[in-house]
Amino acid sequence: MKKKTNDKHRPLGLQKRAGVVDYAQAASAPYFPKGKTLTEDEVKALSSLPVTLGLQGLDEEDSKAVSMAHDSAFEASLAALQSTLTGHAMALGQFPTTSFVGYGVLQQIAQNGMIRTCVQTVADDMTREWIQVTGGDDVENEAIDRLQDLQESKYRLRSLFNRAQSLVGFMGGALIFIDTGAEKLDLPLNISDVSAEIKKDSDVKFVLVDPINVSPGMYNSVDPLKSDYMRPAHWYVLGRKVHASRLLRLVDNEPPQLLKPAYNFFGIPQAQILWDYVLHWNKAREAGVNILDKLNLLVFKTDFAQVLDAGGIEQLDGKMSLLQRYRDNDSVFACDSTEDVQNITATIAGVTDIIRQSLEFIASINRTPAVKLLGISPSGFNATGQSDIRNYYDHIKSKQELNRNAIQTCLKIIQLVEFGKIDDSISFMFNELGEDDAAAIAMTAKTRVDMLAVLQDRNVISAEEVRESVKRDPATGLDFIGDELPEEIEGDLMTDDPAATNGPMQEFLSKRETPAPENKPHLDDVDKSGEIH
Repeated sequence: MKKKTNDKHRPLGLQKRAGVVDYAQAASAPYFPKGKTLTEDEVKALSSLPVTLGLQGLDEEDSKAVSMAHDSAFEASLAALQSTLTGHAMALGQFPTTSFVGYGVLQQIAQNGMIRTCVQTVADDMTREWIQVTGGDDVENEAIDRLQDLQESKYRLRSLFNRAQSLVGFMGGALIFIDTGAEKLDLPLNISDVSAEIKKDSDVKFVLVDPINVSPGMYNSVDPLKSDYMRPAHWYVLGRKVHASRLLRLVDNEPPQLLKPAYNFFGIPQAQILWDYVLHWNKAREAGVNILDKLNLLVFKTDFAQVLDAGGIEQLDGKMSLLQRYRDNDSVFACDSTEDVQNITATIAGVTDIIRQSLEFIASINRTPAVKLLGISPSGFNATGQSDIRNYYDHIKSKQELNRNAIQTCLKIIQLVEFGKIDDSISFMFNELGEDDAAAIAMTAKTRVDMLAVLQDRNVISAEEVRESVKRDPATGLDFIGDELPEEIEGDLMTDDPAATNGPMQEFLSKRETPAPENKPHLDDVDKSGEIH
């Protein structure tokens, strides 16, 4: 292709031929408004070739050839696109342009009251009951209790992960930086008993990093068979290179593989998912309020041929002012035979249902019961909302499991700092949400004890096994009992049925049931003289 030698070049980003969008203006709009139907020319303009340095200065013939080649390819791709479900969505004005809206937009969305309620309700419930540190049989209870207290009071993991989950909901993800005081942060961090950075009594902190301050470094995008595929080996925190092993990545709503770089290798923000539904709710709410302004309309009928005469307008204004001033249920308005007054009232039936339904859509997308998120009492089918709350707690538990590896890593680091070594048998469990009341717990414990008693009476399990099961069951509250059976009931446990009891207890009961003989004389012991022998 021949290039012109003159200096009259068209500006970068603009092209004079028809159908090419101004990229400077397009950059200011992050996405097209939903519901806007794009014409074929608009779609063609969006797909036009960008003006680059390599295309500047082409003569008219070469420019026309490039345009014709692009238009031909566009027509072929558009025909294939319209034959699919995507083409059908485009015809309905639902052009698939949904993608990452950017941190600037998310920062603005995070200020919305409904968005904050949805995100923080889930974050608070995920950390409300928090965790219980557990250990194996060889771990001392004192070490477990100390670790439980340290992770809560000194390292404040509950507060840390609560703030992290809020960031995950608003921004799509969060990073927790393991601050060991090292200067070379681009080197891997070894979390083990032989770690050179994390030792006993060393100063280690956990710092929450907002994703707006980070960007991914090099990552494997060519070999899906590797474990590091689409996982950055380093992150840049405001230009400072940090190895991925020093950052705990928390993500929810993982994006599709092709969109991971667009989402900065974090997840799809819950705020972005909810934004469309919140906008619809705001629109319905504002429309409902506007109806109140137009609920009642007073119509005054008159002969405007006479009103338009000289002085008629002033008389009409005075009459309207008088009507508005004394307009109430006790007023009387007088008009002549050529005039009439009518009151038109708009109906608002169903408006509340529409606004309420838009709220329920928000709760549904957030997977939060309306009674939990909005304080709306359940209605219909004698509902109590208990099943919805139970399903919601199951959902929260599944989201908690996404943070298990990060929490376990924090516990290992705390062990290294406080104890000097890592005990692999030490783990944790998430405490249950929505615990039953005392009466329900006592009833559950009684049912389990009765079941164990029946199994023991039928020689399915031994008394020692019954005692061990009761000791381990948290519902009974008997974890303080020892391992040995009391001497007075050694061998068998007493049940509610004395007839089913055997062993020493049965012998003891049989003695109590047989009355002792009284010291009364028998007839055979009395002789004829009346003396007792």
